[in-house]
Amino acid sequence: MWQKSLAFVTALFLALSIGQSVFAAIDTSAMEKALDEELKSSHYDYKKGSVEIEDPKTFTGEKGEEIIGGIAVIETVRDGIFITIKREIHFYNTESKEMLTNADAAKVDGVKEYIDKNSNNLQQKVVYWLPMLLMILLIAVPAIVLYVVVPRLYSTSEYMNPIYERNDNPR
Repeated sequence: MWQKSLAFVTALFLALSIGQSVFAAIDTSAMEKALDEELKSSHYDYKKGSVEIEDPKTFTGEKGEEIIGGIAVIETVRDGIFITIKREIHFYNTESKEMLTNADAAKVDGVKEYIDKNSNNLQQKVVYWLPMLLMILLIAVPAIVLYVVVPRLYSTSEYMNPIYERNDNPR
């Protein structure tokens, strides 16, 4: 009996802890759409629809409006092969439905602490595997042609070599 009650209490605490994290989630879909539109105009190499918001937090603006801040993970693609993943902090005003500039966001209480707390998470990562694969192919394909295909081609010098040796040898 004791084990069943302990299992029930453990399951109850687990269910309550999962439920609280679900209810505390912040809806960032509107922010992602607005940021997607803004990034198309500011980044020429932005990959459409690649925005993801991490660690969102709500703030209260000067006029009482709700402001959502978060780390945006952005993917850019140059020339179809050079992929870069950037992490930037952006802020969104939910009432006016527009992205805030850094100057406007700096006026909001708590934003400076949020930026300071997450400044070590801001980075830029370049994906090297695709350009390296193309470089390897540029070297490997001609090497394969030289070492596999070329020796199998018809060679007149190899064919005529025994005849030359027989006729040109004065022995």
